[in-house]
Amino acid sequence: MKLKKISILILLLVFLIPNFTKAEDNFLDNNAVIDFSDVNSHLVVSELNTGKIISKRGENEKVSVGKLPNYLALYLLADNLKNNKITLDSKIDIKTSDDILTKYKFESSITVKDAIFLLENEASNGLNQAIFSHFNIDITKAKDTLAAMSLNDTKLETFDNNSSTNISTAKNISYLTSLILKTYPEITEITKNPEHTLATGEKIKNSVEFKESEKFRVLGLDYSEKNSVTYAYSGNTKLIITVLNQSDDKAAYFEKLQKSYDYLFTNYHYKLALKAGTYTINNEKITFNEDIYDLFYEKHSIKDVTYLLMNKKILLFQKYETTSANEGTVFSEFASNNNTGTFDKVKSNFINDENFDKKDNYEKTTIVIDRTKYFATGILAIYTLVFAALYVMRQVVRKD
Repeated sequence: MKLKKISILILLLVFLIPNFTKAEDNFLDNNAVIDFSDVNSHLVVSELNTGKIISKRGENEKVSVGKLPNYLALYLLADNLKNNKITLDSKIDIKTSDDILTKYKFESSITVKDAIFLLENEASNGLNQAIFSHFNIDITKAKDTLAAMSLNDTKLETFDNNSSTNISTAKNISYLTSLILKTYPEITEITKNPEHTLATGEKIKNSVEFKESEKFRVLGLDYSEKNSVTYAYSGNTKLIITVLNQSDDKAAYFEKLQKSYDYLFTNYHYKLALKAGTYTINNEKITFNEDIYDLFYEKHSIKDVTYLLMNKKILLFQKYETTSANEGTVFSEFASNNNTGTFDKVKSNFINDENFDKKDNYEKTTIVIDRTKYFATGILAIYTLVFAALYVMRQVVRKD
């Protein structure tokens, strides 16, 4: 009988709760990757400033990523550059050489600047070993570093670039890349160059190749045949396209990337959403000192934004179903300028309609019922989970 009651409660929960599915499952623009028809490839298109995901497919599928150690080594360099522990001219001692280091005539050491370009374009085990040794990172500490980033679907088993045991996902690689770029943005001044002259005098070409475009500029990063991460910008809009397990040859692949970036920079722009100043939102007068920017789809109005005040922050949510609006919610801290009572503030945020008092009784009732449904179903969900847990553990409780 009790089990039936639990089943009924769960069914009620499913039917009564409004659409609480994550925005990232609903707001996608697949036109951005229409040319990538290979269903076996996995991809993520994201915007760096906001973290919003514009398009994705198989983003959580685990595949072999041979250059995973390179990504981690690049993050270590970016983090230490940011904290001024090293400079681009700092030298890293080479412990063990390999064919790649010998090819470019590196014998005893390599500068950080050269290491960055080499990491993006080659798979040198000797270079990785040199970097990890320089920062006293063994395989256990490397795993801990990835775990601290919450990259749970990424498994680093060895520092060997040729190993198939290192696995990750398009979503994890996209996030790790964005972390590197945000940690040390100047890294793109190195990776964007079509060719780089190393300290040894040797020249190395960039594996990322794009045609000149009036719309955007490519800042390089990584192409490793099956796996690729490219970064480009137009104005303040900065986009990362991560594709894993693709099967096209290089020319065909970069042609598809070119078309995708053309579409993206035509239709998406990172721009001003709300200028700094004083506003009345939800009947509360607030002030914030920094302009708020967001990623907008070209065909939608900048006015289609909902504002929410929470924990001294003003959060922006876009209403239209094109980008994953809540994947990277935009916000700014604010200061309150009025002395409205606590009850009135709660009432205002609960109703969430500044023209509430002007509406007729029927509209007021509808609004209150609708808002109550959201709050009540949330509470019902919590109580149902607690009740279910207690029911499962009842035998243990009785024994104790």
